Amino acid sequence: MSSAKKLTAIEKRAANPSALAAFELQQLQQQLPLAFPRDGELPPSPKAHYRSAYGYLGFDDLDNADALESNSAFEVAIRLFDYTELEPLLAAHIYTPSAKGQVPFHPVSMYLLSLYRRERKLSRHEVLRQLRHEQDGRGLRRYLGFDQAMPSESGLRYFERQITPELQQEINALQIDVLYQAGFLPCRPDTERKVSLSFDGMLHEARSRMRCSSVRERCYAPAPRPCAARDKKKRGCDCDDADCAAICRHATSRDPEARLVVYSGQNKRAKQSPNAPQEEKSRQSPRGRIVYGYYSYAGQILDQDRATFWVLPAAFGAATCGDPTLFPDNFTYLQARLPWLKIEQVYADAGICEQHCLDHIWDAGALRMVDIRAHKSDRDPASCLNRGYDENGHPLCPFGYVLHANGHDYQRRRTKWRCAKRCQRHAQRPVPPCDYLKAKYKHGYTVTVGRTHADGSVRLAREIPYGSAAWKERYNRRNAAESRNSVLKRLGLKHLPVHGLSHGHVTVLQGDFVANQRTLVRLVRQATALT
Repeated sequence: MSSAKKLTAIEKRAANPSALAAFELQQLQQQLPLAFPRDGELPPSPKAHYRSAYGYLGFDDLDNADALESNSAFEVAIRLFDYTELEPLLAAHIYTPSAKGQVPFHPVSMYLLSLYRRERKLSRHEVLRQLRHEQDGRGLRRYLGFDQAMPSESGLRYFERQITPELQQEINALQIDVLYQAGFLPCRPDTERKVSLSFDGMLHEARSRMRCSSVRERCYAPAPRPCAARDKKKRGCDCDDADCAAICRHATSRDPEARLVVYSGQNKRAKQSPNAPQEEKSRQSPRGRIVYGYYSYAGQILDQDRATFWVLPAAFGAATCGDPTLFPDNFTYLQARLPWLKIEQVYADAGICEQHCLDHIWDAGALRMVDIRAHKSDRDPASCLNRGYDENGHPLCPFGYVLHANGHDYQRRRTKWRCAKRCQRHAQRPVPPCDYLKAKYKHGYTVTVGRTHADGSVRLAREIPYGSAAWKERYNRRNAAESRNSVLKRLGLKHLPVHGLSHGHVTVLQGDFVANQRTLVRLVRQATALT
């Protein structure tokens, strides 16, 4: 075993300063500000006047490494990005053409205030108190465009509740577009380079407290209704009380989409569900972590040269929504929304080791670097021999010897396997009466594996041999993807601060937006410090 110290991400970047050249402050200033693109089909804002006046104020005070370090990540980002062109997008979704009521605040001012609140994990009351502070809030007011008038807590609440998942998803996609056009991603407009995507999920606890572990959608329907708990031979609720007329009194009214799972920490075993009953001896103390809430699932662009990642717009659902449910639609959305995103390979754990998920990756022309979900047949040598491949998806010869991969044909998209007549070198077993041992078969018995194995199965079909040194080297690259979960946890999003699936989705998407801004600022700081 090697005793060499594993390098941190910072050390990897320091060892490859050329990869950071584009992020060095003097170099970066040549293309600032990083402007969000404007949708030319959007109409002008329905509001002619605002009580705030957001405008990009430049980056002149970011003139050295000390300035980069003394300002927070948000304060640096507000100088790097020009958010002006988000006005018509935000206004079209949030404001209506009406002369009634007060003149609203500039939508970009309000959006950035909401983003700042998410960055600092502040309540509405706390962020508004900071904004109004004569000294501490001066810089924030200046860069967000607030002057004399300040939003109220109810006004900020109204604005935030008008942000839909679709709107926030589009803003996150625009952020990725900006980073791509600036040349900050592994793929750039001036190259045809493909990227590696890594997908991973995260459980988020609901803000509401769970009252019944068996709550289902039907519990929110008017009485009379069947009881899921009673179906499981539990006490349940007969819903004959007046409090149960609209919804069951044991259902959480403010988080109706939240569900309970028991997360075991792995999903490689066949047909294993977090809700599956435990063995009789352990029914009272199920293994795993109980989570009542939601589940986010996001892809990340892996940047090996800079030892980092960029989060793509995430999917979101109840905690019972597994990877196979969320991946296909999210993957399709990313392909349609980001047509410049050319995918070389997709990394994921065994959660999406399902045919409909693997076929999506195959159809995208990408390598399926997806961990294997086991099946009971994998443990039966006779079943493996009958189907023609082992538990790792490695083809077998008719006499049970494992074939060796002989390279992947990227044009024809198939991997060639051969036996190389290894049975002749096996001391403990007799040489079988195999026709492929004849001299005319130079490589012995050969098999090719493409989208499927010979029996039509997709589950264990991979372009890179599973478990091989090449597989392990590639698959280990996805370790950075786990950092998304760490960032969201530090932002306080392990336990959601909002109610409901829609607001939860928006909040998590904003967390991913903040994560990408932090990544950019981190790279700018390190690149500048190195020079």
